Amino acid sequence: MNTKVILVLATVAITVGLYGVTQSKPEIPVLPNKPKIEEKKIKVWTLTRDLQKAERLSRRDINIEYLTRDQAASFGIDSDTTLTFEQRLVAIGPVAKGEMLDDTMLTSPGEDEYISTIIEPGYVPFNMTVPVNDVVGGTIKIGDIVDISVMAATKQNLAAENTVSDINHLTMTPLIAQVPVLDMITKERSSSRLTDEKTTEVTLILQVTNRQLAKLSVAKRIADVMIHKSIGENYVDDLHADSSDVIRVSGQSEPIKQYRFN
Repeated sequence: MNTKVILVLATVAITVGLYGVTQSKPEIPVLPNKPKIEEKKIKVWTLTRDLQKAERLSRRDINIEYLTRDQAASFGIDSDTTLTFEQRLVAIGPVAKGEMLDDTMLTSPGEDEYISTIIEPGYVPFNMTVPVNDVVGGTIKIGDIVDISVMAATKQNLAAENTVSDINHLTMTPLIAQVPVLDMITKERSSSRLTDEKTTEVTLILQVTNRQLAKLSVAKRIADVMIHKSIGENYVDDLHADSSDVIRVSGQSEPIKQYRFN
């Protein structure tokens, strides 16, 4: 009897064990998490307002956005758009709000399209090269408004001479007022073949009318031309002066001194 009980119990134990083995699931190995690779984005610049031709672009006029490669490719863009605000940027033509900008839509001083883009209808550019010391104040920059005066003498050509002998008839008068400076080019040149001394010259590209161009062309031939930053059209008449405002001339018998320009 005991033997039968033992056999039954053994059979039950074997059956339960086999059932447990068949029902257990194999253990799934845990794989390490792969780092998620982010898709590289393309940087673009979009306008926050409408921009008109010749209007200057500022940093607050644009937003930076990032597109996927597929999105950028649909606009014909395959790399980041780069803009630098270290120099003046103006629109070559009208650009609508929300449009993406690139360097083909903008121009800067010194580039081929810059002058033709910013000059107003009915005006022409006029180049005037003068020693840097003749730009009175030294604070003129692109976009400023300047006044142009001339120092002249009746019996002398001050454009061709460095000394003034005809002080009785020496005058300074305003020539043109409120002239915009479109561009500036500064360069050094040798002042003498015998020395290493150099002179700095600045070329101002001015926006003038045909009448003003004619007056400037004559002035460059017969007078000493001076350019200074304008403080307003109402003050132009204050630029009149003659030798009697500076030097007292008592009569013709008094010897005439010579004064050399700096």
